[in-house]
Amino acid sequence: MDIIDYKKLLPKGIRFRGNNALQVQSNKTAIVDGKKKVYREFTTVPIKLDQHGDYAIAFQLAMQEAIKVKTHQDSMVASSGYGKNKVRKSFGVGTLKECFDALFEKQWAGQKQEKNIKIYAQDMFNYFPEDIRLVDMQTEQHYEGFIEFVRKQIEDRPMNNLSSVSNKSINHRLMLIREICRYAIRHGLLDQTKLLNPDIRSKSMGWDNLSLEPSKKKRPLTEEQILQVYEEAVADGELEFADQFIWLCDTGMRHKTEHDRFTVGDINFKEGNIIFFREKTKSWSVPIPLTERCLEIAKARKELAFRRGGKKGRIFSMGYSRRRTLFDRYKKRCNLPEDFKPYATRHTFITRLVEAGNPANVVMDLAGHTCIETTLGFYAQSSDNSLKKAIASIGTKKSTDDSSNSSGSQSSMIGHNSRNLLKVKGE
Repeated sequence: MDIIDYKKLLPKGIRFRGNNALQVQSNKTAIVDGKKKVYREFTTVPIKLDQHGDYAIAFQLAMQEAIKVKTHQDSMVASSGYGKNKVRKSFGVGTLKECFDALFEKQWAGQKQEKNIKIYAQDMFNYFPEDIRLVDMQTEQHYEGFIEFVRKQIEDRPMNNLSSVSNKSINHRLMLIREICRYAIRHGLLDQTKLLNPDIRSKSMGWDNLSLEPSKKKRPLTEEQILQVYEEAVADGELEFADQFIWLCDTGMRHKTEHDRFTVGDINFKEGNIIFFREKTKSWSVPIPLTERCLEIAKARKELAFRRGGKKGRIFSMGYSRRRTLFDRYKKRCNLPEDFKPYATRHTFITRLVEAGNPANVVMDLAGHTCIETTLGFYAQSSDNSLKKAIASIGTKKSTDDSSNSSGSQSSMIGHNSRNLLKVKGE
């Protein structure tokens, strides 16, 4: 039997790449800045040979595809604009699983978002077959079908007690598909022109995010509401929660990553301020002056914290789960808004700083934001004095009428009655 030399059957510009693929090459020589420059485009066409297939047939099919690619690629390279603003064109074939695996190892493996990406990927593979070609995914039917599938899948999860799903959750899954498509285009595994929306100006590539409903504006707690919650907690004997609640309203700390890791060593009793590490921004806070009542709370709990672990002893030992339970209790008992959740303390802190007229980046520094747009959207100069003035503005509520309030009664819980409240607790 004659042995076929397949290499002799290949036309110019097409050659073997290993035994199971053909490489298509197109060249263009141009003069750039007086120098000769050669541009080359490469595309790989696989020789699809299954376990019991005929290599001769697989080779012929691959070569026919390679010739088509060569014709298209030569036309692209020959165009007058090619090479001026060179954009990599790709005509390879990439599958969903292989592209995801490669991208995951490069971008997400070992990172903080790894767990979430795995969840998004599982939802994606529950709809799309692992071996589906990326080019075959680019249809309106797949786009709409994927959205409805994910929506139903999230709604039916056992842990989803409310059977609700937000467009934001679906958009996370759409983001993953977009990232996979971008990776495939960069590595020659997907043709830009085959995307759901091939317009290079479209960042979504046709996998558009769903619109998000504007969130309801959260209302900060009033002084009366803070006082009501505090007194209810004291009456229940929940003295640590009462202290924590006041502390969180006065410092604006994030609950899990800041408050629950805060230690007595983070308090400067001499200066009356705190400095702590912000896990979210990977940076240290500015020196945040304590309100009078927070300083009293810190002094009252100092000895116990040192006994717990020296300078690493925590001021508060109550965990987030228990604290969340008590938030729910006092929300119902005090008839507070539905959005009275742990974050309400931080929202109250930041809102009061803004409403008191403090400069935007003073508020940004005290809140621990990394972007001033998050705070207000304009810039201002902050200083140590302005930081102290900002805290004082929520720590002391002055009467609008200096001649009134002669009895000395005070309605504000922010920065008032610190010692009296501690006496109520018996500490």
